Amino acid sequence: MLNRKSRAAKRQRQGVMDLNITPFMNLMVVLIPFLLSGVVFSRLSILEMSLPTAEAESSSPQTEKAPFRLIVTLREKGLSVVGTALGRVVFPSKKGKYDLEGLIHLLLKVKAQYPLEEGLTLLSEPEISYELLVSVMDACRENEEKALFPEISIGEVKVI
Repeated sequence: MLNRKSRAAKRQRQGVMDLNITPFMNLMVVLIPFLLSGVVFSRLSILEMSLPTAEAESSSPQTEKAPFRLIVTLREKGLSVVGTALGRVVFPSKKGKYDLEGLIHLLLKVKAQYPLEEGLTLLSEPEISYELLVSVMDACRENEEKALFPEISIGEVKVI
């Protein structure tokens, strides 16, 4: 019992101990420059996209001339393009390689017929890789010669 009292008295005499934050400060000195150097190498780019809405489809007035429509569908089997006065053009994939040059050539022809149009719809299957989707979007947006269709609406196509 005396031993307990002496321990309590000893704790009271020592007082409150200061918190040693030196190891934490050393960690911050090393970690902050490391994190800041990583920011330099990460590049973030944002594309503005619009998704088609049902209201936009129903609110357009019926005119004699069919509205311009261009749909690029990206599937595992290949690319297909459906458009106004174009019909359906298919670019089959060969061993996972897609004919982006053929797509660009076709889009240049469509742009020559409709120079004021800037929008198209890009549909893809859920299994398509992000890198492939972005490369098709880049091919549809611009070429070395001129801008093609910079306003891209994206969507998902069901696997049949």
